Amino acid sequence: MYFFRTKIKWLLSFIKSNWNFDDYPIRTWKNPNAGVAKVAYGAGIINWSLMVGHGETYGKAVENLKKDFELYKKRNPSVPRPGTYVPIKYASTKQIDKYKDIAIDFFNKVLEQDYSKGFYSDEACLWPIGGPDKEKAKKVKAEIINRTLRIYGVDITEIYDNPLYQIFEVIKQKQADLLK
Repeated sequence: MYFFRTKIKWLLSFIKSNWNFDDYPIRTWKNPNAGVAKVAYGAGIINWSLMVGHGETYGKAVENLKKDFELYKKRNPSVPRPGTYVPIKYASTKQIDKYKDIAIDFFNKVLEQDYSKGFYSDEACLWPIGGPDKEKAKKVKAEIINRTLRIYGVDITEIYDNPLYQIFEVIKQKQADLLK
């Protein structure tokens, strides 16, 4: 269904080298199971899995997709050629992998979760755990800080919003200091 649209956009992309949003093949859809109006419709660049936008109408979904595209283009020196397949790129885990033993222990004792049941990149942080409710998020933050202090003897108040691997790094350093 989208084959010809995609191939035409791909062929036209050879005419110039600086592509803008209108150079990409897009598709729109209605989300039949959307629980809220703001995601009732979707729009996406064909063959680019993670480049999508949502909205209350088809137009809003395309508008939000365009905003996401422009943000991506601003942050990345080059964008994929229109019509080509863009694979999903996973975030790095190089840093967090260095602290896997601490991560497993921390998730178990502090967060009361199984570390092996999730994916945690180098950008993973604690701050989203409390959710959008500000009062609940405050309580969850205080509890996590208190548990970390009680279990590891480390006050993470100042680094709570930092990536998890930085918290694990401080815990590891504290453990190394105790062994001296």
